[in-house]
Amino acid sequence: MVLAAACLLAVLCCLAAYEWDNKYTAAEPRGNAGVLVLTEQDLASHPVVPLVSGWEYYADKLLAPGDVVGATPDATVFIGEYGGFDAGGRSASPHGSATYRLVIELPEHRAQYLLELPEIFSAYRAWVNSELVAEMGDPYPQTYRPETKTRTVQFDAASKVELLIAVSDWSHLYSGMTYPPLFGTPEAVFAVASARLVVRAVIDAFALAIGALALLVGILSRRASLATRYGLLCVFFTGTTAYPLVKELAGSFYPLYLIENLSFNAMLLVAVLLQGAILRTRGRWERGFAGFGGLVLAASVALPFALQSHDLWVVAGYSALATAYQWVTAAFLTVGAVVALWGGRASALALAVGMIAFDTTLVMDRLLPWHEPLITGWFYELGSFALVGCIGVVVARDLAASYRENLVLAERMDSLTRLTRLQEQNYHLMEARITEAKAARHDLRHHLIAISRLLDGGHLDKLAAYVRNIAAPDPQPIEYSRNQVVNVLLGHFGALAEQSGVSLRLSLNVEPSLGLPDPDLATVVSNLLENALEACSRTPAGERWINVTMTQKPSLLAISLENSAHAAPPTREGGFGSSKAPGRKGYGLDSIRLVAVRLGGDADFSYDPAARVFRSTVLLPLHPPA
Repeated sequence: MVLAAACLLAVLCCLAAYEWDNKYTAAEPRGNAGVLVLTEQDLASHPVVPLVSGWEYYADKLLAPGDVVGATPDATVFIGEYGGFDAGGRSASPHGSATYRLVIELPEHRAQYLLELPEIFSAYRAWVNSELVAEMGDPYPQTYRPETKTRTVQFDAASKVELLIAVSDWSHLYSGMTYPPLFGTPEAVFAVASARLVVRAVIDAFALAIGALALLVGILSRRASLATRYGLLCVFFTGTTAYPLVKELAGSFYPLYLIENLSFNAMLLVAVLLQGAILRTRGRWERGFAGFGGLVLAASVALPFALQSHDLWVVAGYSALATAYQWVTAAFLTVGAVVALWGGRASALALAVGMIAFDTTLVMDRLLPWHEPLITGWFYELGSFALVGCIGVVVARDLAASYRENLVLAERMDSLTRLTRLQEQNYHLMEARITEAKAARHDLRHHLIAISRLLDGGHLDKLAAYVRNIAAPDPQPIEYSRNQVVNVLLGHFGALAEQSGVSLRLSLNVEPSLGLPDPDLATVVSNLLENALEACSRTPAGERWINVTMTQKPSLLAISLENSAHAAPPTREGGFGSSKAPGRKGYGLDSIRLVAVRLGGDADFSYDPAARVFRSTVLLPLHPPA
């Protein structure tokens, strides 16, 4: 149900973007046979017009304004109809030259207009009414120099505008006018361009910030491979989608397209490695895919240089390799996530949702090929963003769980350290008592001599006083339980309770040997008593008390503790928080609960506001010592 909902949501998002954020489906007027008619009413209702259809196409010609007179176009095309100058021919070369021409009939009064020229591959000259208004690179074969960048041209016009664009390409996967220009009033076109850049900037800044934070966590912890890989995933996602922002600052061709292409392929590879680490399914399949991904990355690096050969097989071969890589990656990730989900892995659900969304956008890109966004992003970018977000949820949850487990482990180590220290103190106390016993036995002969002389002398009063003095009992440590761990901890916290004026009542039935690890038992008992003493410290003097009941059965140790609590403890995220500092979550109860769950038991904590009593109940299964 969840995966079906994710698929449906992805389909609806793609359909919405296709219908309302698409140059090809915009309801503006369309050109025909080289002419586009825009009335005042058209411009009022559609201040931004994508120049999609009606372009005259002159193949293999670089025409200037004076050369168009008397020339016959080879075809009338809409932008994007062909992938390049091959005009749809499978055996034709996508490289070469061509000229595009469109006449726009406007209202008679003079007004300001803005033309946004998207990336045109890979060098061009553009004229508006015979005036050269834009030039990127050098389109002439003898001095060819590629350069791509989005440009805007503002001009005055009335009655008619002639647009003429002469383009050449010998160095890119695409060629010619691949994306439709935008034409309209300056305010409207600038608003669309600004919104597009703002959306990109927000998404990329967010992804880059999260990626940098994840990398920092991975570097500082030195063992958080998930954080490091997710940081790389976010960085590569940013490298894939940030090119419109970078193009505003730089127009050079080779580095930017190399980074964009390499980033997308690297993002897919890291996604596979990251999923394997999350689901712990690393094996020969992942290693085999890593080899395939490495091959594609190497091809991505070599592509800009291989295109200089102008060989058709380079373009066709890389296109086939990149397409196969995308679909194989999508299938690999989806199958892995669904299999893990079927096997009951909780983290697999978010992964499967992200992969279904990504797969759906790839399919929708094939089903709805005539899509170029005005403001948002391409279908594969939307799917990649969903994938990165869903993986981020899983990584964040794992990191949070790891952080919490580390804190609980620290609590456990503190309890073990405290137990060791108390046992050492108890050992020294026993040594002192043994030493005292030896000294007393050594002194017994002298006492007998003194008693004998008092008897011989008839000093009965002095004898009675002497006997009473040597018979006075020395204070002995209280033995709370036959279990050494429980006895040591109760001795320590019992002394603290006496110092704080807390009445400690005990009911213990615990054998010397339990089927429990000493650190776990110490963690539970010490955290229970420490929390109880903390609650009693905020209770008025004379009302402080703690009742401890420990009952051992053949297969279960039940620990029940009640303590006075003048006020209800704060709650944080469904659990009881610490009262030591506002907003701080207490990890003592978490330690108890995690120990109980790990051993197969349970822990429950509640507060009775009427009786002002906090109750803790812990059940720990016992396993006989080996």
